[in-house]
Amino acid sequence: MVQIVLRISHNWRPMVLVICLTLGLFLSGSVGAFRSSASTQTSSIIQYIHTTSGRHFYLTNVTYATDHVLTACAAGYHAASLWEMLDVSNLVYDNNHPAAFNRADSGKGPPSYWYGWARTGYDSSASSVTGTGNCLNWSSTSNSDYGVSIRLSNTWEAAPGDISTWDATSFNCSYTGPVWCVGNFYLHYLPLGLRSP
Repeated sequence: MVQIVLRISHNWRPMVLVICLTLGLFLSGSVGAFRSSASTQTSSIIQYIHTTSGRHFYLTNVTYATDHVLTACAAGYHAASLWEMLDVSNLVYDNNHPAAFNRADSGKGPPSYWYGWARTGYDSSASSVTGTGNCLNWSSTSNSDYGVSIRLSNTWEAAPGDISTWDATSFNCSYTGPVWCVGNFYLHYLPLGLRSP
């Protein structure tokens, strides 16, 4: 439990207003925020507080049918397009998020060699062409329709000196799989001490 002690003197009314507004912002969730799972497979509430600002991402530790891809991510996140995660060095992997998948050597980074559904940025399509098919914009579960699934490569050197980051393939839409989720989070800090002149 957090205990706040205020010492107010002189012009206390404006100071109380500032403190109330600041606490209101804090309690409304602008600092990290409590997150609830959007998963249709669980009704439990997930609480997670971000400690760094920027674009965060994770791979779900639960698999989803393709017609649930767009609602699979926790509050504040959305199903990611490959283009939002292309350069993982500019992202923060939320490895401590209760919904995040990790591997033995993930450390603070994302897991490799584990496929997850990702959006394409393309029109609604059932094509088997990797990067085009998206299970009819994530509405189809038919085994004759296709969607794209991506993973971070565990084969770093495709040719001498070349480093490959992402590996993508098409799967038919009857498969279930994890989902890549991404969101932007910004921290706001409260002043630790307020003094009247």
